[in-house]
Amino acid sequence: MSEAAGSDRPSARWVARAFAALSVVGLLVTVAGVAAVAIAAESIGRKTWGAYFAMEQAMALGTPVAVTFAGLSVLGGFAVVYTAADGERLMDSVDD
Repeated sequence: MSEAAGSDRPSARWVARAFAALSVVGLLVTVAGVAAVAIAAESIGRKTWGAYFAMEQAMALGTPVAVTFAGLSVLGGFAVVYTAADGERLMDSVDD
């Protein structure tokens, strides 16, 4: 689990975990932002057409971003599993 002595590069496991975490955080922030606009349009004010139009615009802009972050989250999950399996093989070879 430790890096080689004198190496300034982060390990593949750390990079995979950071990528997965950032993509999940991006997905959560995007969904929360769109949800906040939708909640505001439904509950604040007089429920005008302008508020509903803002909600529609937020969903139109947020959906492709959320789908992109969802895809990156899946890829990040695969990367975490792959690097964890790689680390297990490495530890098995050290024990022998």
